Amino acid sequence: MPMKAPLRRLGVRPGAVLFPAFGLLLLVPLAAAFSPLFDGGMFSNLVRAFSEPRFVRSFGYGIAQAAASAVLAALVGIPGAFLLARRQFPGKKILSALSAVPFCVPPLIIAIGFVLYYGRQGFLNRALMAAFGLTEPPLQFLYSFSGVVLAHGFYNFPVVMRFVGDAWATAPRRHEDAARLLGASERRVFLTVTLPSILPAFGAAMSLVFLMCFYSFVIVLLFGGPGVGTPEVELYRAARFEFDRPLASAFALVETVVAMLVLYAYSMFERRAAADRREAERSAPSGFRNSRGVFLALLYGAFILVCFIGPLASIVVESLTMRTAARGAFTFGFGNYTSLFARRGFGAAVLNTLVLGLSSAALAAATGFAFSVGMKRTGSSLMAKILPLLPLGISSVVLVYGWNAVLGTPSVFALAAVQAVSAYPFALRAIQSSVGLSDERYVEAARSLGSSRLGATLRVRLPMAAPSIASGFALAFAMSAGDANAIIAAPVSGFETLALLLYRLAGSYRLNEACAAAVLLAVATGFIFFWKDARDGLA
Repeated sequence: MPMKAPLRRLGVRPGAVLFPAFGLLLLVPLAAAFSPLFDGGMFSNLVRAFSEPRFVRSFGYGIAQAAASAVLAALVGIPGAFLLARRQFPGKKILSALSAVPFCVPPLIIAIGFVLYYGRQGFLNRALMAAFGLTEPPLQFLYSFSGVVLAHGFYNFPVVMRFVGDAWATAPRRHEDAARLLGASERRVFLTVTLPSILPAFGAAMSLVFLMCFYSFVIVLLFGGPGVGTPEVELYRAARFEFDRPLASAFALVETVVAMLVLYAYSMFERRAAADRREAERSAPSGFRNSRGVFLALLYGAFILVCFIGPLASIVVESLTMRTAARGAFTFGFGNYTSLFARRGFGAAVLNTLVLGLSSAALAAATGFAFSVGMKRTGSSLMAKILPLLPLGISSVVLVYGWNAVLGTPSVFALAAVQAVSAYPFALRAIQSSVGLSDERYVEAARSLGSSRLGATLRVRLPMAAPSIASGFALAFAMSAGDANAIIAAPVSGFETLALLLYRLAGSYRLNEACAAAVLLAVATGFIFFWKDARDGLA
């Protein structure tokens, strides 16, 4: 009895929610990933790891490129945030739609696009050489630290644009107007009124971008160059090729500690930004947008078109380009798609993608709904603040490494579990608002009529949250279908998805077919993501 009273006060059944959601999917593989450190003594294994030059070098490289990438994402994203928040111009919805790219376009597709566009023989280099009569490609930075930062920065700038733009748009203008009436200049108004109101959202965006870049795997694997890698890539090499499990576990432990520190900063900024949003909702809306944004939007749009849309467009063009026997000759058509469809194993890859994506999405959506109900009951408890964010601080490569240690071999179950955990925080965010806003009177009415707590949840809360659960499911499926990190780090024999097929085609220099696969994958995940956004808009 003494143990049951605290559980009743929490209003949640840990055995029914926490253990299935995180005990199996998160904590078990995490513990297994760290356990080899204890073979021969944790302290001695950590000392050996830190004595390895590449260990310290990888963390220095990983933190430096993540920080530089976040700065570049901010430099590119903040002008877009300003335009979305304070200006009206044609094409505003298109610019806003770019915020979906980091979530619905897999990093592997971005990497291929950058190779086609910024590579030595890429579209941009060829255009510059033709325009200025150059004999050598002027852009030769791709396979270096600068290439990694450029790819990460442009891939993630929509995150900064969305976070900061939303905060900027909801900031009450009456405070700014009051400052102007008191004689403050526009610069002083921005520094003393506007900037403090958007700083929490900016901090949250920068923390999230840092985490996403710190845990980047495919882009660093392709662009980092020989002997260069982040802790994520070095963990993969130590576990997959060197079979040095204690060293791999040291990478897993230290990178998780670094990520948890960043995650703590993100949680602080996000809570402050959420409080500001609630305050803005209680305040009178600004109702004002400056219409003099066409010229600024044109400049910004041209920049984004050349630097960001260019690589994506290159994939489409290359997928429609068919090389002929004559040197440099080519034609346009759908031959690459025909060749891809006729490829042995393509149908199985599509089916495997569906199976893995649906399984991961179902796990993520079910867990998101369970935790949303738990947080509805617990309010501002420790569980509500910390547990939902934990997956953001643990990489998919660490988790799949842990599952391999638990199961002894790569498995489809491990891939589904890892992808579900990775997508869970985003599915939870889509589901949580609907459950949080649900009227408890209906639940209490069902309880008063004799329904159990579980029955009231299934009969009342579940139907009310069904649209948001569908949105969370769609988002998780889109993220899972395009994810290649876990399956590249731990491929399952005889099990190939579209993402893995794309990686193998690119690795074997069949870029035209790889681009065709990339277009199909991007269209599928993008359609699902935009369907989710459209459904949310109608809800």
